[in-house]
Amino acid sequence: MPRAVSQADQPLRRLDLSYLLWCLSLVGICGVQRIYNRRPLSGVLYLLSFGLLGIGTVVDLFLIPSLVRHANAPTLLDQARAAVEPIDRQLLLLARSKGSAGFSLNDAVLALDPAVELTELRRVLDDLQQHELLLISNDAQGRVVYREP
Repeated sequence: MPRAVSQADQPLRRLDLSYLLWCLSLVGICGVQRIYNRRPLSGVLYLLSFGLLGIGTVVDLFLIPSLVRHANAPTLLDQARAAVEPIDRQLLLLARSKGSAGFSLNDAVLALDPAVELTELRRVLDDLQQHELLLISNDAQGRVVYREP
């Protein structure tokens, strides 16, 4: 089954290349910079109307930075989402890496993103324990540790 292509797999649009493609309008090929920046309908319109009789092409000279930003926004958002693993997955990976020794709450705080609040961390640990994905016990020193079942 083929994998769906996400925006994160798409290459980022470049400002310098957009300006270079805009230069094609100086020889009568207008709208290529819009097609490149994921604006195919307006790009074809520019191509057929000589850049809206040149007015749109001149306006695009100043709009290209925002065209590139808007073209890259979905890709950057998907890349950011893909880079962040859910807390529960991070905790399960931590439990697997620690093996039978398990990990303490302090270990989890140090291993996770600093933006994770302690209350959220405890809630996720409780959820994992309720779903029997983590076992809670004590180690030899009496500390509470979380282990993989």
